[in-house]
Amino acid sequence: MVHAIKQQAASTVLAWLAALYLLAGCATNYARFQMDDQVGKAFENYEMIGGYHYYYSGRENKPSAIIGIDPAFQFSSTLWTAIEPSQFKRMVDRMFPPGNGMIYGANMIAPDGRKAGVWYSWVLNYSAKFEGGRIIVHSPENFAEPDDSKSVRVP
Repeated sequence: MVHAIKQQAASTVLAWLAALYLLAGCATNYARFQMDDQVGKAFENYEMIGGYHYYYSGRENKPSAIIGIDPAFQFSSTLWTAIEPSQFKRMVDRMFPPGNGMIYGANMIAPDGRKAGVWYSWVLNYSAKFEGGRIIVHSPENFAEPDDSKSVRVP
């Protein structure tokens, strides 16, 4: 009986270790978002990092996020729209967080430690995945607007 309990405990520990190993392997392909006031200030001052390609997510008249991607990384997406340099100021000015929220700037850091790009948004639910030399930045649209369907309206 004691032997069976030890075997079960050992099996449980091995299962947990295998799960952690798999999760750690998956996590290594994701960007680390590092909040940086200087990134936010650069956007507020309409400064584009030389060579970066900029995109927005959301509506053209109210983007929910703007990203700048280092050209060393391949990027293409139907959920992000390219911003021409002549549009950059206008797109930054159209960033209006719900309520009196703040807009945050962050660096997107690749798993190998290289800076892959910058992020500017009030949405704090973000992720980016790397596949080879390609970066996939997930759109924050599902988190950009408050969910009014759960609020109670009083007549």
